Amino acid sequence: MTFGYGRISQVPVEEVRKRLIKYFFRWGKPGSMRVDNGEPLGHPTMTMTSPLALWLIAVDIDVIWNKPRCPQQNGVVENMQGTSSRWVELDKIRDLDHLQIRLDQESFLQREKLPVKRLARKTRIECFPELETSRRIYHPDDFDEQRVYNFLSKKVYTRKVSAVGNISHYGHVFSVGSKSKGQYVQLKFDKQSIEWIIYDNQKEIKRKTAHHLAKEAILNLTVCQRTTKTFMSD
Repeated sequence: MTFGYGRISQVPVEEVRKRLIKYFFRWGKPGSMRVDNGEPLGHPTMTMTSPLALWLIAVDIDVIWNKPRCPQQNGVVENMQGTSSRWVELDKIRDLDHLQIRLDQESFLQREKLPVKRLARKTRIECFPELETSRRIYHPDDFDEQRVYNFLSKKVYTRKVSAVGNISHYGHVFSVGSKSKGQYVQLKFDKQSIEWIIYDNQKEIKRKTAHHLAKEAILNLTVCQRTTKTFMSD
């Protein structure tokens, strides 16, 4: 897929989602996606899960993150990107639309016309016809926020309490209390009550309702957008 930006991290997240949905309709919904740690599917600090990744989890697609600075963990894709760049002859590309056309042409050639020696001189589509026939059909009704809650409940997050007794998590500010200032606390997600449980040395000190993880917020990719409900009033 092509975008009119210098870096994928610059593409509006909704634009990325629309393009993903387009390909899900064409090829079916993958069981999992391996991604790096950059935006929009990763998070550079690895201290949270990106809104787009949470949406993928909600529509029943597992997200597998590479270790930081380890592109070799997704070596086949990385190598294919280089091959695609050579095949489309970037120096002859006129504009973004032309680039997409050439990528589609070379993808078709690689998949359906090019015999592969290690596959007994058959094409990839001949050897793997399930690319066209065995699909997990994408439908918007597949969305289930409980998958996100199950995912988050298995994680533990660490945050340092500020001088005024606050912590920041998923872009939202929570009041922990001045007694904990300067200390590190842990957060766990309670998937039943939809709350963040804050611990200090394994002792529960507070609970904060996760308004920002409501179904609508996950669906609208707004889990990191602050609202008056998600600050310090719980």
